[in-house]
Amino acid sequence: MARGLYNDDVTTPSQLAEKTNATTKWHGSSVRKILENPHYMGILKQCRDHKPTVTSKKRKHNSISDQVVIENSHEPIVPIEDFLVVQELIKSRKRTRPQSEKYLFTNTAFCSDCGRGMHFKKNRKGYICGNYNKHGIKACSNHYISQTSLTDIVLTDLNRISNKINKNNYYQSLIKEITLNKEQMREILETNINELEAKKRDKTNLVIALSNGIISNDDYQLAINSLNEVITNIVNENRKLNKELEHQDIEKDLKEFKKNLSSFTDLQVVTPELLHTLIDRIEIKADGTTKIHYRFNEPTDPPAY
Repeated sequence: MARGLYNDDVTTPSQLAEKTNATTKWHGSSVRKILENPHYMGILKQCRDHKPTVTSKKRKHNSISDQVVIENSHEPIVPIEDFLVVQELIKSRKRTRPQSEKYLFTNTAFCSDCGRGMHFKKNRKGYICGNYNKHGIKACSNHYISQTSLTDIVLTDLNRISNKINKNNYYQSLIKEITLNKEQMREILETNINELEAKKRDKTNLVIALSNGIISNDDYQLAINSLNEVITNIVNENRKLNKELEHQDIEKDLKEFKKNLSSFTDLQVVTPELLHTLIDRIEIKADGTTKIHYRFNEPTDPPAY
């Protein structure tokens, strides 16, 4: 019923109340509250809940004896017979929710489009977008991926990274290339710093030229604007270079990865321990392809020049 209301673009209670966090999606709990509300058959119930303390944000339900019930307080819009039939239907359809099972990729696999967690479906032996599962195709597509496929993808990628750093001379060649790259960036930084100082001197000379009447105010403004643009570009480039130098701690990344991986001697089975130690989240795209976000910086290939 909630999905039908959502698909029909029926305004939700939160939208009617103009709440700041209002949503267009209907939820089963909202529908049930409406169906169980006695106000629709002309009965007014007051004192149904209370705050335990003045500062408390949560409310607690009062017992029936503490509630104030006023019958025929207003014109009913639902006959009492229909209301009672609905209550019996709700009771007959009520089911005990089984204890939730923890599946391997629960809280790790997410939809790449809407960001919702992926839900495991036993009948499909795989995961689908939680938004699609609850609200249908209008909210998102299914993003289906089988648990077997996702397990194989994770194992293949972990073995790829492991094999990469275990190649002969990989570690040494990578460090050598990164060191060379750092030296080149430092040379560019030094050149930029010298150019920055030269541009600042040019600005000083322009001020002197203006004060001595050598150049007009219009020429001064044009020259200053041009210099300021060049200076801004240099400062921005230096900021990016410094940030790159700070993050290029490849040796630290390799050591961290080896340390995390060393406790898992067999990369043939994905266990919850392996998954939660090495992987932060896995994003599932609409076509079933994945993007794995590790809890460490993946060792990069040597930069190409």
